Parts: sequence; C-alpha cells; structure tokens
Amino acid sequence: MKKRFTHGVLCAAAFVPALCAAQSNVTVYGIVDATVRHQRNADAAGDSLTSLGDGAYTGSRWGLRGSEDLGGGLKAVFTLESGFDPSSGTLQQASGSANNGSAAAPGGRLFGREASVGLDSPLGLVTLGRQYTLAHPLSGRFQPQPNPNLDAISMFSTHHVSRQDNMARYYKQFGPVGVYASYTFNEGNGRGRGLGVSYATGPLDLVAYYQEVNNAANTATRGISGTGGSYAVTKDLKAFLGYMKRNDRGTSAQENDVWSVGVNYKLTAPLVLTLSYAQDRQSKVNAGKRKMGYVGLDYLFSKHTDLYAEVDSNRLTGAYPQPGLMGTRNATGVTLGLRHRF
Repeated sequence: MKKRFTHGVLCAAAFVPALCAAQSNVTVYGIVDATVRHQRNADAAGDSLTSLGDGAYTGSRWGLRGSEDLGGGLKAVFTLESGFDPSSGTLQQASGSANNGSAAAPGGRLFGREASVGLDSPLGLVTLGRQYTLAHPLSGRFQPQPNPNLDAISMFSTHHVSRQDNMARYYKQFGPVGVYASYTFNEGNGRGRGLGVSYATGPLDLVAYYQEVNNAANTATRGISGTGGSYAVTKDLKAFLGYMKRNDRGTSAQENDVWSVGVNYKLTAPLVLTLSYAQDRQSKVNAGKRKMGYVGLDYLFSKHTDLYAEVDSNRLTGAYPQPGLMGTRNATGVTLGLRHRF
C-alpha cells in the first residue's frame, strides 16, 4: 500500500509558494521485514546462535518517490530511500571505509539505499545521486529471490557491490529491449562504469551486463560481467539461471566464477515454494569453493503481508576465505520472517 500526497498539499506548508505552481505527486512506501534466525556453527567454537534481525529476503526500508510532469514529454523524478534494522531501529548501509564506490559512513546514512534525482524524456531516463549499480537489479532478475538481504543465502551481491555514491545512470526501453549505462565519479570513493541490456518478451526475460569498480585510490579494478534470465514455464512455475564472472586487476589477481539455478513454484494461491542453489569458485588467490543452497516457503496473507521460512546450508572447500556469516567451514541455518509492505 502506497500513500500519495499531491504537490498542492505539500505546498500549503512551503515557505516559497512560487515554486509550487506545477503539479506533482509524492509516494510514501516501505517494507518492514523482521526475522528470527537460528544458525549452527555461528562461531569458531561451533556454537549455535539464535537472533532477531532484519529481513532475510528483503531489507527493511522506507522511502519517498515523486515525479512532476514538466510538459513536452519531460518529467522530473526523485527517489529517497532509507534502510533500517527493525530489531533496533538503527540506520543501515553504513560503510567503514571509502572504497568500491562508497564514501565512509560509519554511523549509517539517512538515505543509504538510494538518493537520486533525474529527468525522464523520450530520449531516456537520466538519474544522479547514490544509486544501485547496474549489476544489482539486473542480476536480481535471474534469482528466485532477487539478491537476498541475508548473507547466508546471497551470493552475487557480495561481489558486484550493490550501490555507489556520486553515480550518473541512464536507462531507455526500445520495445522488448532495455539499455542501461552508468558512470560513478571519483570523489574519494573510486570510479565506476557499467553497461547492461535486457530482453523481455512473453515468458522469457534475459539480461547481460558488465561493470568496473575502482578502489578509492584507483590502484585496483574489479570487473564484473554477468548473464542469465528467467522463464515462466507455467503460470505457477518460474525457473531461473544465472552466471557471473569477477576479475580483479591491480593489487589482487582474484577471480570468481559464480552460477546459480532456482525456481519459484506456487503450491497454492497463498503459498509459494522457493528452491535455490549457487556455487562460487574462486581461483588464483585463495582457491576454493563456496556452495550454498536454500529452501523457502512464503505464505501470503495479503498483497501487503506475508510470513516466510527458509532453511539454508553453506559449505566451503579448499582455501576459500571464510565469510563473517560462518564460524566454521560448514554452517546451516533456519529463518522465520514476517514482512509487511506499505
């Protein structure tokens, strides 16, 4: 459920009425997603941990989205989106160091998920500000749960960097084909650039992308390329398949090959089953593999509220670096989540 406010109502309290002549609208929206999670081997001693935290499938957020018709096919748009942890109310999207497209923000960010303004015209949409990298939404289209918020069931977003500061982004749709481009300005956060394309027709949805991300000193470059898609086999069954390549140049020669497969299946009208498996093969530096799989059930009380549960497993082989989500080389977890959209 989204709350819309006309520009006229907002202007009633404005200090500069002359700026309120044109008509526009603002939408207030958000997600509150809280989970209870139990994980085995949560620390090096092999102990279990039960915790209350942010969503597994989606991160909690609230936002403002607006547009104004400027005439002649031109429209002004903006998005302000803030992430928060419902277990404590604290801001999310904190960054401890200036690197890979984000400046340091140890205390979090008021609009850490997105803060952008732009112009939409027949020539395309151009937006400026803190935004998602092209790899993030495009890779989400070939995963049954698009880039899950829980690290234990997320594979691609750990590599491609989800958002960057100081980004200019372009999008244009040509019939079934979508074209995407981005450039991140270096203001102590490192440069970035990306290109992407999508093709959607009937039950088929395909994407491909390439992006580069520099560190803050521009002494190293992380290249990310990916392709994949989804296919609606029936009205109740959708299959997903995707692949991503990471190639580091500069201070590291790390390479990663990540692929995933999954399905969403509507068991009944309110109950959806998710199956997903992904594998990350790292080479040249700390060679090894991370294997991850999860099974989820999502019960839809309404279009706004759902209750979901998932069981996940992670296994590391070789010298694959141990992520913070695991205390040992093997870990399993169970999550119960309650989510409400407004």
